[in-house]
Order: sequence, then structure tokens, then C-alpha cells
Amino acid sequence: MTSDTKAAWRRRALRAEHELETLRRIRSFEHKQELQMARVDAAQATALREIQNILNDLRGDEPTAGLI
Repeated sequence: MTSDTKAAWRRRALRAEHELETLRRIRSFEHKQELQMARVDAAQATALREIQNILNDLRGDEPTAGLI
């Protein structure tokens, strides 16, 4: 049986702090990716609406004619 020394507790605490910092970095990276994907999705949705409006104007159709 080994006894828990002050040094062992310190090593555990340092390891736990390191793991926590690693998890924080991972979460920060994931959050940045999510924001970037949301921006891309919004830009694509806007572009698709604009394209649909242009096509409708060129056809002279009702706004939903190309969607049905």
C-alpha cells in the first residue's frame, strides 16, 4: 500500500489542471467551428433566396412557382 504524499497530490492536481485546459481548448475550437458553420449556412440561405427571386423575376411567375 502506498501512502499519498504531498508530491503525489500535487502531481494529480497539476494533471487535472492540464486536462481541464485541454478540454477548454477543444471546446473553444468546436465553438469557433459552430459559429463559422452558422455564418456559412446563413450566407448560403441568403444566396439561395436571392437566386430564387431572380429566377422568379426572369420568369414573371408567382413567387412560389419555382418551389412547387
